[in-house]
Amino acid sequence: MISAYERDRRQPTLKTLLRLLRAAGFDLIFHLAPHDPHDDVLEALELKRTPQEKARRDAEIEKWRRAAPAGNRAS
Repeated sequence: MISAYERDRRQPTLKTLLRLLRAAGFDLIFHLAPHDPHDDVLEALELKRTPQEKARRDAEIEKWRRAAPAGNRAS
């Protein structure tokens, strides 16, 4: 069942989630926070990108992923 949760095949009930968290040594605590439109703004910007812009961005991200960390570069 946990594998199904991990693969997003099923969703635990709140009661089950609380039991799983307790078994792992955690408590679930909720709090209200003001809405942050950051993700909405990023989504709107992404929708405006052309396919060429998306391809260029993806290529840059791939370069960053492959780059060595700054402390590991040869002098």
